Amino acid sequence: MFLSNEAIRKHIEDGKIKITGDLTIESMGIGINLGKELLIPVENQTVGLSLPSQPQYTSHNLLEAPYTLKPNEFVLGATEQLIYTSKDIATMLDGRSTLARLGLTIHLSAMVLDGVPFSNESSVLEIKNLGNFNIVLNYKDRVGTYIFAQLTDPITGEKDTVYANQNGVTPPII
Repeated sequence: MFLSNEAIRKHIEDGKIKITGDLTIESMGIGINLGKELLIPVENQTVGLSLPSQPQYTSHNLLEAPYTLKPNEFVLGATEQLIYTSKDIATMLDGRSTLARLGLTIHLSAMVLDGVPFSNESSVLEIKNLGNFNIVLNYKDRVGTYIFAQLTDPITGEKDTVYANQNGVTPPII
């Protein structure tokens, strides 16, 4: 069952959902904003899951200047917000329809954020311009929504991940 705005407010009050950063409660989620840093992949690299080297990126600080994402370009970003939930709440990331109509996606992998019940973290955004427009990205642009669902039972055990407690944009760790 997805949580409504009133259920989200109640869970924030009782500590089952914790948000650090701007808080905008929407009809059935919490609005998320783009964080201050982007990682831009260095061109002409070859990567693979079994190769010993890590992909290389350059960093762009959105506090210093906006970034223009060109058609077919891909960058990594992160949410400005940090989120934590209790183990009986699943968190999902949903992009904005307006941005999708421009060709902008913010999350290319699994929509369920499976690390959220285990640590207080930002969400890495896989940002891709599939459209024909140059799209200007600014710090704190509203890019999507966290959506919550009540689990039938709490998750048991702990999650062992290299991405636990990520605070900001984190590149892939192969």
